[in-house]
Amino acid sequence: MKEKLHYILLLITVLLVAGISLANMQSVNVSFILFSFKLPLIILILISVLLGSVTTFLISMVKNFSLKKELKKTKEALKNSHTEN
Repeated sequence: MKEKLHYILLLITVLLVAGISLANMQSVNVSFILFSFKLPLIILILISVLLGSVTTFLISMVKNFSLKKELKKTKEALKNSHTEN
């Protein structure tokens, strides 16, 4: 059930991004630090969503790694407590 919910949320997100992007087809000037260039707003929106997704993925990977490390320590402590008894 949880996996289906993820797919539904992903589909809703994709549809929202597509709808917003298609409604914003005009070009905009983008200024970033020393660079300035013209870019279709749809591309800018897609790049922003992609960067947000990558950032979220990286943060979740770091958290997942620390949780796995903590789980390993807890399992070792539990194993040691069982061998002592």
